Amino acid sequence: MEYDNTNTGAVFQPNGEELSGTGTLNDKGNENRIAVVKASSKDGSTVRDIYLKIGRMWENDSQNGMAPQFTGQIDLPSDNSRVAAWVKQGSYGTMLSLKLSPKLEQEQSSVDNNLESDDIPF
Repeated sequence: MEYDNTNTGAVFQPNGEELSGTGTLNDKGNENRIAVVKASSKDGSTVRDIYLKIGRMWENDSQNGMAPQFTGQIDLPSDNSRVAAWVKQGSYGTMLSLKLSPKLEQEQSSVDNNLESDDIPF
């Protein structure tokens, strides 16, 4: 049986990659958060890859040993989802194992309200 990696991902320690910097990029009036990473291409030349922010995770304070260490939201072209991450030890060292799942209805409405409201909450 073939492994199904749908809605999963992995983040490994950098292997020859180096964060060059973070900042913003304005695209037709829309501010986007970006990161630039220095890396080597297959032919050995140095390149700078540009990454666009698509989500955010926070530390999870759950006391459940099976709970993810980080949770958050991610906005992908296919959907807006919840992302969970577990810290694991693998053959390549410490890594994050990622899992996507649908946003909970309550989570969606509170996020939308927080992002769209300009009211001061007092």
